[in-house]
Amino acid sequence: MDLESFKIQHTNNTLEVYKKDILQFSSAWYSGFGKFHTDVFNSDKKIIYTVTKQFQFWKWRMVYHIKKDTKELSELISKNNKKTIFSIDVNEITYQIKIHFQSRLSIFKNDSKIAEFNEACTKDDFAGKVKLLLLDKNDLEIAFLMYSCLKIGEQNRSSKSIIASQKQLEPNDDPWS
Repeated sequence: MDLESFKIQHTNNTLEVYKKDILQFSSAWYSGFGKFHTDVFNSDKKIIYTVTKQFQFWKWRMVYHIKKDTKELSELISKNNKKTIFSIDVNEITYQIKIHFQSRLSIFKNDSKIAEFNEACTKDDFAGKVKLLLLDKNDLEIAFLMYSCLKIGEQNRSSKSIIASQKQLEPNDDPWS
C-alpha cells in the first residue's frame, strides 16, 4: 500500500495542508450571529467551500452545512450521540469520518479507508503538526474539508476534546502509522 503523506498546521483559527512545504488547501473559521463558519480555500486563496456548524438540539446531533459556490452541496452529520462518527454523501459516494483514541481520525469512502490523521505524531518533520496519510491524493480536498469541519471552533491543536473518556471513542481496526 503506497500512501501519500501531507502535513497540516493548526494555528489559532486556521488550518493549512502542505505537501513538501507547498500549500495545497487552507481553511479559516470565524463566529457570526451565534454560529461558527469556516471558509475552505484552494492554493490560489479562492474560496471553494463555506461551512456552517449547527447543533440540532431536538435531534441531539451536530450538523455541518456545506456550500460550494453558494449552493448547498451536502451536510456532514454526526451519526451517534457520542459525536465520534460523522457521515456525508457527495455525488452518490458516502464518506465517513471516525474519531479514534490516541488522537487519530480515519476517513472512509464507501466503507473503504482512504485517509488517516495522526494528531499526536512525534517525528521531527511533523512535530507540532498533524500527519495526514492518503491512499489517493485526489481525495485530499474532501479529506481536508471534513477535517476542517471537525476543527471549527478550536483555537489550536492542543485544545482538549469534549469527549471525557478515551473509551468512548471508536476503535481503530487498521492503523496506518
